[in-house]
Amino acid sequence: MSNVTPIVSKLYCSSSQTVLGVRKRPHVVNGGGFVVTDCRTQKVVFKVDGCGIHGKKEELILRDGDDEALLLMRRKVYICTKTLIVL
Repeated sequence: MSNVTPIVSKLYCSSSQTVLGVRKRPHVVNGGGFVVTDCRTQKVVFKVDGCGIHGKKEELILRDGDDEALLLMRRKVYICTKTLIVL
């Protein structure tokens, strides 16, 4: 476990407990997704884009409160083909 690399920077960690609210957006707004807000300040902390109609079906984008992309998540798609051998 000594070589485990965190995927969340200390920049996004709070030294005290913080209550966050998660709200689902309609599919027609930027592809749907979720908005995470700080319940005390009502400031947007994170957004998840790409869950709906306008977003790519295989991609989700995690954004910070300033709308900067932090993480792109793609569904892994396998393509299977049949190979026929003719003798």
